Amino acid sequence: MVYTDHIPRPETLFRILESMQFSSSQIRKICGMHYGDYLPIHSAAASDTPALPSSPKEFPGPQDPPPDEAGGATPLEEPGEIVSRLRAALPRIPVPGNEDFWEMAQSMARIAEQKVRRAAARHAEQPFLFAGEPEAIYQFLVRRNRIPAFLSRGENLSLSFVDGIDYRDRFLGAMLGSAVGEMLGTVTQGLTSRDVQELYGELSDLPAIQPARGAGAAASASPLLAVSLSLLPDGVLDPGKTAEALALAVRRDDSPGLLGFARNLLERRLPWHEAGEIQPEGAPAVFVLPLVLLRAGNFRRLKLEAGILASLSHPHPAAIAAAIAQACAVARTLHSVPGSLDMLSFPRALSPVIAGIEPERGSKPRTGRAAPTVGRKLGAELPALLLRRAPVNEMQEELGNGAAAHEGIPFALGCFLRSPGDFAGAVLPAVGQGGDARSIAAMAGALSGAYVGASGIPERFLLRLPCREGFSDAAERLLALSRREG
Repeated sequence: MVYTDHIPRPETLFRILESMQFSSSQIRKICGMHYGDYLPIHSAAASDTPALPSSPKEFPGPQDPPPDEAGGATPLEEPGEIVSRLRAALPRIPVPGNEDFWEMAQSMARIAEQKVRRAAARHAEQPFLFAGEPEAIYQFLVRRNRIPAFLSRGENLSLSFVDGIDYRDRFLGAMLGSAVGEMLGTVTQGLTSRDVQELYGELSDLPAIQPARGAGAAASASPLLAVSLSLLPDGVLDPGKTAEALALAVRRDDSPGLLGFARNLLERRLPWHEAGEIQPEGAPAVFVLPLVLLRAGNFRRLKLEAGILASLSHPHPAAIAAAIAQACAVARTLHSVPGSLDMLSFPRALSPVIAGIEPERGSKPRTGRAAPTVGRKLGAELPALLLRRAPVNEMQEELGNGAAAHEGIPFALGCFLRSPGDFAGAVLPAVGQGGDARSIAAMAGALSGAYVGASGIPERFLLRLPCREGFSDAAERLLALSRREG
């Protein structure tokens, strides 16, 4: 790899840098000034050297080693072996004539030293995080400016188990309802309502709708199921464990924020508290459901951990507010006696819970209206639409049904409150309007399933649900833990 009295070839240096886990941007910064920003070398001394790659993605990787001088394949070596050979060969490389190489080596050493110092600082800060104390994790994230100090803001809700409610049926209904909504929403994800009508009609005959190709495989890697399993068997939110499970379950067609989070954690190897993308998306409001089932009888713990969970992938105030609002909405629904829901007071009660999380001041659109927030839509706009019994297409136009946090949860809640006792009547409108149908239908399905129970979900929905047993088992185990805590 490194030979006596001369520096290694550029391809070898790239492999050395990659083996030491330098990022693409760091490789470009270090090597750019020495090799003409990856331009081919035209000097006589390098006439036999292959042209350098034009981008970091074209670097010779472990599966595509560069050819050696004889035209054969260079054998793959372990990173430790590469570093060992480099260390042994460095003293034999003369400084005269190799100034660029030695300058590069010094740059590598400085960056490596910085990486070691940062890793040591992280290690020193984190021992208390994994003791299972959410308060300590929350304070840590607040100090790191990853989440707003939301715990002391807003009003409280009373959550307690009610005699006479079949909670096993409710827990199963919430989990299966969310999974069914996600499955059906995949079919119309990204479409407009007009596209959906042309393709599927009014969605009154659900068996005519077939899950999209690959929906079964997607369900087996569902973020909902991944978060559920990360909380089991002890019922403790370990942010590192949950972040990794969530990142591994991210799909290629998920939102940009989720994709960026997975890339940061798995590819760039950022720590869990730095991997999240600051995007105001509503995705965390979907996979917060397992935490709702686990903390169904403890409002403070639910609000605290829902905010922490949302911040793993989306440390944005709007995303955190949406996740807490959805968590509280599902929890209230779980404990609501059939026929007791008031469609006007229900969303209004959620708005004070998330008060102060989202910034009140912000840029105003040209219409002169205040910037949209989750709290404002839940407290004012949604009740006004429900009061005049606005049709679903009008609700979609007023509230929106995109991936933004201030659109997803209000529209999902509106779909549910229009028909709280009818699962199909709650989920199909969310599916039929397209947009971010997968997330919105999953949220509406969780709310409706938590209210009507698994027994209230039509069997025709459940027959085609992949991993049905996995979702049911997770709900059963979360119920046992929740009962023990409550």
